[in-house]
Amino acid sequence: MNRIDNIIADLAYILDSLRVLREIQAAGNCNTCAGRSECEYCPRLGQQVRYNCPFYKEEEN
Repeated sequence: MNRIDNIIADLAYILDSLRVLREIQAAGNCNTCAGRSECEYCPRLGQQVRYNCPFYKEEEN
């Protein structure tokens, strides 16, 4: 039973990780922000973009 428990725990970890990744991707980032042109915190080219930014503005479709 110990082997089955380990497999279930591994799959639960993978599921939790994928759920967090989906939430991060849905939160938006600097590349999809409507205010990126006037934002002083927007990273320059080559720098890492931020996600879950308090200044994030969703683009209107």
